Amino acid sequence: MVCLQRFGVLLCVTSLVGCASVATPGVAINTPVSLAGGGASSSMDASNARSAKTGGDAAAIVYLDGQPVWWSDLRLGMAEASGGVVLAELVLDRLIDQRLTEHGLTVGDEQITAESRVLSDSLDDADPDRAQRLLSELRQRQGLGVNRFKRLLARNAGLRLLVQDQVQVSDAALDQAYQLEYGPRYEARLIVTESLQEAGRLVHRASEGESFSDLAVQHSVDASRAQGGLISPVSPADPTYPKSIRTALAGLKPGQVADPIALERGFAVVRLERVITPKSPPPFDAVKPVLGRRVRRQVEQVYMQQLARTLMAEADVVVLDPVLNSSWDRHRKQLSPR
Repeated sequence: MVCLQRFGVLLCVTSLVGCASVATPGVAINTPVSLAGGGASSSMDASNARSAKTGGDAAAIVYLDGQPVWWSDLRLGMAEASGGVVLAELVLDRLIDQRLTEHGLTVGDEQITAESRVLSDSLDDADPDRAQRLLSELRQRQGLGVNRFKRLLARNAGLRLLVQDQVQVSDAALDQAYQLEYGPRYEARLIVTESLQEAGRLVHRASEGESFSDLAVQHSVDASRAQGGLISPVSPADPTYPKSIRTALAGLKPGQVADPIALERGFAVVRLERVITPKSPPPFDAVKPVLGRRVRRQVEQVYMQQLARTLMAEADVVVLDPVLNSSWDRHRKQLSPR
C-alpha cells in the first residue's frame, strides 16, 4: 500500500534498533561479548565462573535415546540462527539500565504492570479477552517466552521513563486524533503505476467507462490490486497517506477519477467511491481525555524508538565469536535504513 504503517506496538528489539556499530578486530571462539563502558566483562566473568562450577558446556541438557546432548552441541546453531537478535536485546537492556542509573530512575513492578497494560490496550482497548488472544499470537510468532517477554516489558518501561519529560501533547495533535476517529472518510480505489504516461492512459480509460477495478487488477503495482484497488477508508487528517492523495480525494465527487498524482515512487490514479460521514460523533470534550492518553502513547513511542536507535548507534560492541558476529552483522544490516 502507498500508506505508511502507523506506529505499532514495540513488540521486540527489532522495531527499535537502527544502526548499531560493529567492530570485529579478530576472532576468538568462546570469548564473551564486550560492551565498552558497561561493566559487561565483570558480569560475564562471573557468569563464566558459575558455569564452570555447574558444568557449563559440559552439562547434559537433553537425553536422546539415552545419549546426552550437551550445550556445546547447540551453541553454534543457536548463535547462528538467532544470536544477533538476542545480542541486540542484551546490549540495549544494558544501555537502558546505564541511562536509568545516570538519571536516578528505577523500573519497578508498577512500571512493568503499566507496560503490560499499555501493550494489551494497544491491541484492543475495548475487548480485553481479544487483546489477550492477539498478544498470545504475537508472542508465539516473535518467540517471546516468559523470560524474553519480561525483558521486553522492562525494556519498554525503561525507555518510557527516560523520555517522559520530553513528551508533550498539543491541541493540534488532539484535534487530528479526533478527526481520525470521528471525522469523515473517503472510500476509494487506487492504481499505482511506474510512469506518468501509463497513469494518464488509465485515467482516460477509466473516464471512458472501463471498470476501475479491472484496470487496477491488470495494471497496478500496489498491493491493493488484489482487491480491485480498494483501499482502507482514508481520513483527510491521516498523515500516513500522502497529502496529494488526500487533497485529490477531497476535490472529487463519488464516481470521479482524479488526474495522475505524483508519489515518491511512481504515480497514482484514484477514484472516489463514496464519502463516509459519521451520523452522530461525540462532542470533542467528551472524548478528549481518552484521545489525550492515546496521543501521548503515540508520541512516547516515537521518542522511545529514537532513543533506542541512538543508544545502539553509540554502543561500542565488539563481537569476538565469529559465528555470533556473523549473526549480529546480518541482524544489524536488516535493521539499517534502506
